[in-house]
Amino acid sequence: MIISASRRTDIPAFYTPWFMNRLRSGWCRVPNPFNPLQVSEISLRPEDVDVIVFWTRNALPILPHLKELEERGYRFYFLVTLMDNPRVIDAGCPPLNEGLRTFRDLANRIGPERVVWRYDPIVFSSLTDPDFHMRAFRRIAGWLEGCTSRCIISVVHPYRKAQRRLRLAPNLYSASPGCQDAAQKLC
Repeated sequence: MIISASRRTDIPAFYTPWFMNRLRSGWCRVPNPFNPLQVSEISLRPEDVDVIVFWTRNALPILPHLKELEERGYRFYFLVTLMDNPRVIDAGCPPLNEGLRTFRDLANRIGPERVVWRYDPIVFSSLTDPDFHMRAFRRIAGWLEGCTSRCIISVVHPYRKAQRRLRLAPNLYSASPGCQDAAQKLC
């Protein structure tokens, strides 16, 4: 079984103590996001878990627990989002220099093959046009050289929740056709 921890919320950044307690207990309960009355009990025993995938913007809180995870027999890797968006777009993430430091530390501890860089979601706006992302991507890629061998990119999909958030910052979002071409160049 693959444990995705988690695309819905940043468990390493905000819930590391809870997660470590659940691993020590060997199970957790997970509500169905579409039906909160439907709750599944999931085994977290090492023999039942093939791998844990940590999705995070801030791995710092879980770093002190990496040795315990390995000693308990868990296999894991990280998908770490690192971007350099203005705060108006990405207010909740740590400053870039802090994220880079943590990324490098993580790669040094567990190996670059177990740390994947995510440059996503790309938001094209009046503050973050295609040239902004090209420069930021190249700069961050240079700083991460030797710390990872893989990068995942994606462009924000303007689904309802994202559109509501983007409307809070008028004239910020741009979905012009040229933006898709720019995203392809990052690849």
